[in-house]
This record gives sequence, C-alpha cells and structure tokens, in this order.
Amino acid sequence: MKKVLIITNIISPYRIPLFNHINTKGDFKFKVIALAANEKNRNWKVNKNKIEFNYDTLKGISFFIQKKDWPIHINYGLHRMIRQYDPDVLITSGYDSIAYWEAFLYSKLYNKKFILWNGSTLLSSKENTGIIAQFKKFIIKHSDRYITYGSKSKEYLENYNAKKRDINVGLNTVNIDYFYFKVEKYRNTNLYLQERAKYPKIIFLFVGQFIERKGIKELIDVAEKINNKDVGFIIVGDGPLKKNLERFVKKHNLKNIYFTGFIQKNNLYKYYSMADVLVVPSKEEVWGLVVNEGLASGNYIIASDQVGSVYDVIKDNRFGKIYSYDERSNGLKKSLDFCINNIKNIRKNRNLRSEYARNNLNIERYAQSFLDAINSLN
Repeated sequence: MKKVLIITNIISPYRIPLFNHINTKGDFKFKVIALAANEKNRNWKVNKNKIEFNYDTLKGISFFIQKKDWPIHINYGLHRMIRQYDPDVLITSGYDSIAYWEAFLYSKLYNKKFILWNGSTLLSSKENTGIIAQFKKFIIKHSDRYITYGSKSKEYLENYNAKKRDINVGLNTVNIDYFYFKVEKYRNTNLYLQERAKYPKIIFLFVGQFIERKGIKELIDVAEKINNKDVGFIIVGDGPLKKNLERFVKKHNLKNIYFTGFIQKNNLYKYYSMADVLVVPSKEEVWGLVVNEGLASGNYIIASDQVGSVYDVIKDNRFGKIYSYDERSNGLKKSLDFCINNIKNIRKNRNLRSEYARNNLNIERYAQSFLDAINSLN
C-alpha cells in the first residue's frame, strides 16, 4: 500500500479535521510530522484526543522573529524518521523551513514523489531575490504535484512556471459545520439573548493577532471616527500591540470597543454569533481562515484586497465587500458605513452565507484536492 507523509510546522487545531479526513478517506497509509508542538505567536490548545492519524513531532529548536512575523524551526532527526516510515509521497506545507528543504532533497535522492502544499500568493510573497528565492524557484520547478490554498496561490505557482495540469486547486478551510451548528444552537438560547443585550445594536468583529500585518491599528483608528452609539466593535485576540491599542482606546474615551483577549477555538462561536460583520483589514494575509469561520457563522465580511481568501469566497455584495488596501482607512470606513446603512439586508442574508460556506468551503472538498493530487501520482 502507498505511504504518504505530510511535513508541516505544527499540528494546529484547524488542521486536525483535514488530516483526519485524509486519513479516513485515503486508500494509503498516512502520517504527519510536525516541526514543533506549537509556535510562540500561537496560544492554541490542541486536543490530542481529536487526532485520528499517525503523527510525530521532531526534536529541535524553535524561535520567533517578531519584526518579520516569522517562526524559525531548526530540527534534527527528520532523515531518520523519513527512512523509517519509507513514504512513497512526501508533502510539505511550504518551503520556508530547513526541514522542508531536507524533505524535498530526500525525495529527489531516493526517487520519491514530492507534492508542494502552497499557500503563498503574489500578494504575500517576500523573498523574491537571493539564495532563498532561488531555492524556492527550484522546489517549485521540480515538484511533482501541487496543492493550493486557492486561486491566488495557483496564480503564484503559475508565475513560477508550475504546469497548470499539475496543480490541484483547493479552498483552504476549517471545520465549517462546527461553527455553523454551534452558532445556530447558541443563537437560540436565553444566554445568547442576555449576552447580546450587553452590546450595541450593530456589532463589528475582529479576530486575530495584534500585530502590524493584521491591520488592527487601522481598524481602531476607523472605529474612533464612527461616532455612533448603536455601533460596537468586539476585538478578539492578543499580541504585542495590545497595550498600545488599549492606551489609544482609553485616551480617546472609546466606549464601544470591547477587548476580549485571546479566545480558544471552542469558545469563538459565541463572538461570531453576536456579530453582524467580520472585519479582516490585513495588510498581508495568505488566506485568512477567519473569513471561513465568519461565513459559516452567517457574518457579512469586510476585507482588504490583500486577503487571499476573498478572491474565492466573496461572490457578491450579499457575502461581503472587498476594499482596496491602497485607500487605507478611507476604504475601510466606506465599507463599514455601507454595512451600517444596509444592516437589515445584511442580516436578511445571514442563512445564505452560512449555507454557501457549508456547501462550498467544507473540509471534505479541501481534503479531496489532497486525495486527487496523491492518487494522480504513480
């Protein structure tokens, strides 16, 4: 039986359902190797009882370069692990780690098939010159197959001369049904009514890290300009900008901004439930899985044009609005004002958005892009 090995940075909570599905549906043996148990910029708690696939975590040293928002992993023992498992197909979730390079070289030395699982887009790519860029191009050129996060990462691969016929386009996602059913159930409880009553009539929601790349400062700036007692902003997350943001809110006496701190995935649905609109003002975002979570919860989406997922999932004005990041705060404010003025229609189409997410952004569809890529290799 064919053996498949995925090498990825960490086994994050949102990847577990995907790997479980690949493991269950694949007609092959399946294993995942993680470079680390977690990363410094992540506060996730991983429920290992949910893991149904074979996995290992490499030994090594991990650290985080805050300025570049870049986790670094220096591992040892990968060659031995690969030799012991003896896979026919190796998959890496990128090319930004030494371990990924090692896996690629192993595939070439031992005549194994190599699949690049690519999330990079022309919007997000940084390393376009120098040795790293040359090695990146080499990996793309010599991969046997590709799996993408979406159409923007497909465009990126084609830009580096990957053959179209070898690219399996998936839509990066989370467990959509989890959010859909949790939100639906919660909205029909007395507790929801009590909690929702604590906030203004219209709620905008931000979920993410408090770092420059996420555009959180721009959102707070715009929130300060919206002088409307019926509008509130729930800010979910944590990070190095937290104290500066809280000082700004206090200095300007902003009453309708609510910081929740970091919220684990199993409690996030409560905030999606209370929100009308999810705001994703990122300066750079390979995909943005919060968009999937928001749509599954029925939220309208406001996102900058630097968010990779919106090109695949924002189909029309009933789903959300994409603003040009070049317009900065002006584009974001126009979009928020649009939502305030059209809140009745936005709420009217809540079920349309959640059903779309269930039908088009589910784990099964994304897992199928992996199965198709793997099964295409002889």
